[in-house]
Amino acid sequence: MSSPIATRQIMRRRRRPGNRANRACVHCKEKKLKCDEKIPSCANCHRFHLTCLVKDPETHKLRPRNYLETLEERLASIEQRETQHPSDASSSSPPALPTSADSSRSLPMFLSETEDSPAGDLPARVGFLDFKATQAEPQYLGSSSSFAFAHLINSSLRGALPHKPSAPLLAPEKVESAPLPCLLPEYHIATTLSNAYFDNIHTQYPFLHEPTFRHYEAQVLFSSTDLSDPGTLSIPMFFLNMVYAVGARIVPGYQHLAEPLYSSAQLYPEVLLLDNLEAIQAILCYAMYSLRSTKGPSLWKLSGLALRQCIELGYHRSAKRGLSKRDPLHAELSKRVFWVAQGIDVSYALLLGRPLGIQLNEVDAELPLDISDSLISASGIHETPRTSADGVPTVMSNAIHVMRLRRIWARIYTLVYSPAAFQDANEETRRASIMQLRADLEQWRVTAPEPPPRHGQTLSIFATKAWYELNYCGSILHLYRSQLAEGKQTPDNIFIDCLEAASFVCQEYRRQYIGTSVKHTWRTLHCLFLAGLTYLHCLWTSPAACRSVQYQEASKTCIDCTMVLVVIAEAWEGAAPYRDIFEILASHTMSMIISRSQQSQPPPQGPALADTSEREAVSRRISVIDDMGMLNVFDDLLVGFVDNFGPYNDMAEVEL
Repeated sequence: MSSPIATRQIMRRRRRPGNRANRACVHCKEKKLKCDEKIPSCANCHRFHLTCLVKDPETHKLRPRNYLETLEERLASIEQRETQHPSDASSSSPPALPTSADSSRSLPMFLSETEDSPAGDLPARVGFLDFKATQAEPQYLGSSSSFAFAHLINSSLRGALPHKPSAPLLAPEKVESAPLPCLLPEYHIATTLSNAYFDNIHTQYPFLHEPTFRHYEAQVLFSSTDLSDPGTLSIPMFFLNMVYAVGARIVPGYQHLAEPLYSSAQLYPEVLLLDNLEAIQAILCYAMYSLRSTKGPSLWKLSGLALRQCIELGYHRSAKRGLSKRDPLHAELSKRVFWVAQGIDVSYALLLGRPLGIQLNEVDAELPLDISDSLISASGIHETPRTSADGVPTVMSNAIHVMRLRRIWARIYTLVYSPAAFQDANEETRRASIMQLRADLEQWRVTAPEPPPRHGQTLSIFATKAWYELNYCGSILHLYRSQLAEGKQTPDNIFIDCLEAASFVCQEYRRQYIGTSVKHTWRTLHCLFLAGLTYLHCLWTSPAACRSVQYQEASKTCIDCTMVLVVIAEAWEGAAPYRDIFEILASHTMSMIISRSQQSQPPPQGPALADTSEREAVSRRISVIDDMGMLNVFDDLLVGFVDNFGPYNDMAEVEL
């Protein structure tokens, strides 16, 4: 039988309120009042017209008592709206953004056999990489895409790949349900993610205003603003969740937060209804997420949406026209969002071979001022902007230099790849224009500003000397790639320039992505694979280019490219086919170089080097992309080039 003292101790433990104390609001605890814990506000807070806040026992943040219920109601409301109106977009609903799931669902509509193509299966495989790099749907690829370039690959090199895969057709990707939304992260995690964003993403895509974002952070994370009203902080909550989601994509150890934060941002779609600057910023936030994710909306469509809204608001026009009265901050941000949208648009127009969203001759908007965010406000510009290369670089200096490069890319597209370029019969004028573009690229290269100071871990190679060299080399490949076909009588120096540019890309990617914290993307895979393919093609097609490199140098470049492809394939199973394709083609090329150096036999033809077991292994790995179909317009457009290609049999003429 227990003693009376022990019984009283047990009773006291049973009477202890435990979790009940955590449900009392902060005001009642401070005033030592009895809290009735009513939702959404207790009687005491209601009587004194206070926001009823409770302290989260895990995060120790102050939240409205019905915070989770509010999020759940908003999520249920959105799901109900989508269920009731699956296809009819209400005039009061925000514009529906394209998703990667849309691409997967549309895929079977375009499946067709490609074995009859004069270029073989390689263009289809490379074309699929175009889609993955942009989250785009497989409907149209034009002359500047890697799909088109794959038609031009040396026929002997192409022959190393199997002609008919044994695996079944590509099946649509499984559409996974979106992760549930989550609360905003704790303060130290939130600032880690936002600092990573502004140190590594904002310096290249400065469409946000950092002081405004920091105000949003303080407004939500530190104040007692009433969060029970969904409309009160919908715009700040959207941008906070999106910036944190992008930051989580690049900060090691936080990738698991990216998709829940991205889903949380979808609870605040009101910003997309606004016909103003913030709506464009919201669309570009989606683009930043897609750039860093294997999932997400189509970058091609996102850049088009942002660019068209910029045009509608007149952001492509000079501020000197006086079309509207904008305060200094709005005027600067309008220039920033336009040139960021234009830069993304031209990048993916080149990648996919699709028309530019706007031609440069229709744009007279000035580039943004070279001045830090903290020195711009609605009341004015608080310091003289940097105007010469001698001035101290700001956070904007590198971003503006990128905008200049994207304008050069737009000129390259118009001159080399647009339909008008194919109709231009004045070859002399065309050559002069290409020479001018090359001179402009050289000038851009030598005037690159110093990298901005970083306050944390380096998670991006942007604004480094290596980044500028990589983009210069990529621009050289854009400028000359259409001239690399067999039988085009292209000067040897162009092949050598492309060979050197492609080699630098392969070797520098190994230095930047092997053993570092820099995260790769599908665009990384696309650029690397295409550079490697260009390198091998130049070795096969140009005797002068082949003479310009030693076996050891060619072997090192191929190994560097393969190493990065191996690392990417370890993270993304979908990248494995490109690793295997390049290994086969590189092995084939190195055998050719050895055979040439020995001069004991003619250069090996493609199929002879790929034995049966090798073919079967590669067939299994490339099955996910081998049966990709394209619109017949591609073959109609390029068959004139491809029909003239024949195996290159002049390697015996090359002297070492």
